[in-house]
Amino acid sequence: MFALFYGIAILIALLGQTSILLSPIGARIRVDFALLVVVYFSLFWRGKYPVILGFVTGVLQDALSSEVLGLSALSKTLTAYSVQTLCQNVQVQNLLAQCLFTCLAVVLDTMGRVLVMLMFQLHTVDLRLLSMLPQQTLLSLCLGPLVCRGLQALAKGLRLRQAIEDSPAV
Repeated sequence: MFALFYGIAILIALLGQTSILLSPIGARIRVDFALLVVVYFSLFWRGKYPVILGFVTGVLQDALSSEVLGLSALSKTLTAYSVQTLCQNVQVQNLLAQCLFTCLAVVLDTMGRVLVMLMFQLHTVDLRLLSMLPQQTLLSLCLGPLVCRGLQALAKGLRLRQAIEDSPAV
């Protein structure tokens, strides 16, 4: 049941990310719904699953984009690990905590991507990512709690108990 839940969540996220309805937001500013799904799993699930799902989400995102293969996988994995580690002693049901960790995740993901591109001297280094960081962070800040609430409702609808312990309920 957990795999079905993740599959539905990531399918909706990837479809929402490529939706024509969200193009009027801006030509270069995109909502990274896949990252918001990774943040949700990092906040509400424990164990190795959020990190694995961060990697799988990044690979799926890389496969559907024209970027360097593995770049999103690495940044989403590191972001999932960081958010999960930092939120261990935080009441994640709190709206303020969800907003804080969403902002942190956007910054970590963007900075991770830029650093990897600079380290490997990729010719695709786009420093405009840093100039769009405040707008993207603000947009994700507004949508992050809504994504968390929606995924909590989906989990409840699938009768899937959120596992704050070590493994998801299957």
